[in-house]
Amino acid sequence: MRTYDLPEIDRRFPQILEAIGWTPTHTSHSHLRGPCPIHNGTDANFHLDLKDNGKWVSICRSQCGGTGWSATRFIAALNGIPHCEAIERAAELCQVSSTEEKPIPLTQKQRGERAARIAKRQSELSNKLLRKEVTEAIRARREKDLQPYFSENWRADLWHDSPTILPPSADEQARLLIGQLYQSDHTLWLGREMDSGQPRHAFNFRLRDDWVKSEKLPPRIAVGTFQPGSFSRSSSNLSTTPYIVVESDDLIGEKPRTTAQRAENKRLSAALIAFMADQFKLTLRAVIDTGNRSLHGWFDRPSSAAVDALLNLADALAIDAPVITQAHRPLRLPGCIHASTGNPAELCYLNPISY
Repeated sequence: MRTYDLPEIDRRFPQILEAIGWTPTHTSHSHLRGPCPIHNGTDANFHLDLKDNGKWVSICRSQCGGTGWSATRFIAALNGIPHCEAIERAAELCQVSSTEEKPIPLTQKQRGERAARIAKRQSELSNKLLRKEVTEAIRARREKDLQPYFSENWRADLWHDSPTILPPSADEQARLLIGQLYQSDHTLWLGREMDSGQPRHAFNFRLRDDWVKSEKLPPRIAVGTFQPGSFSRSSSNLSTTPYIVVESDDLIGEKPRTTAQRAENKRLSAALIAFMADQFKLTLRAVIDTGNRSLHGWFDRPSSAAVDALLNLADALAIDAPVITQAHRPLRLPGCIHASTGNPAELCYLNPISY
């Protein structure tokens, strides 16, 4: 049986990365950083740190979520192979030779423990495969249901179908949305995500007309209305919850990362919004392009039973359930700049309420 000097392999972790063609974008004596080679990232979220014992360990702070990987654990994750195979592969890459050892016979207890570990691992792999198959089946059924609502020109369709002519200015769009979807005596929260919870944040809770007339609107809004005198955007301070908001970040089956994936997720989101308006007989009030990978569809809040039915279908429809249930959440107003893309949110459709 071949054995390897694992600490030495860990000390040669940078050599392994160099052998697989990885080039760091930031380097220092004890730290390397660059795109993650496991999920082919583009951002410098993969870190390699030198520890006091001379070993290097890695972490991916993006999709992989790997923490404290040794060189061999990294190779196992990179190639999707068992750890025993990863040891040999890592040793080959960093040129660490093996030694021959006579295997020590396992005791009956050790054989039992080994068999239990193998059975557990096989069960975990089987369950993972089953979850993947179920997820794919749900995604395929969802796309079949949405097929009649697909449109390559969904943005133009929404603008054309909007009962309100939408101005080009994001600031005007935001004021129009507030003015047409809320009553004059409604107290609304507008602000940044953290503008809540302190007495000074009472400024962020103002009447609709005060917001409409204000010189500059904050970037976010909560769809619920609040009790007069509130300074905390908590559910206990909500006065009315006139709308539910439908959003999905992963209709394509994963979180979109590329421009093309974000565009496709928005196309599916537009179909989902049209599907819900048609099949669930919900009244669509507004559609906002968030500036990243999803759309926010604002609907009149239906009955409690209908909301419960929607929540039961949330996983199948890939809907973000908390956005439906939590009317105090801060959502993007037109003009809100998305940190990931630098793009502003945009109003695509507005159906006013007649009070």
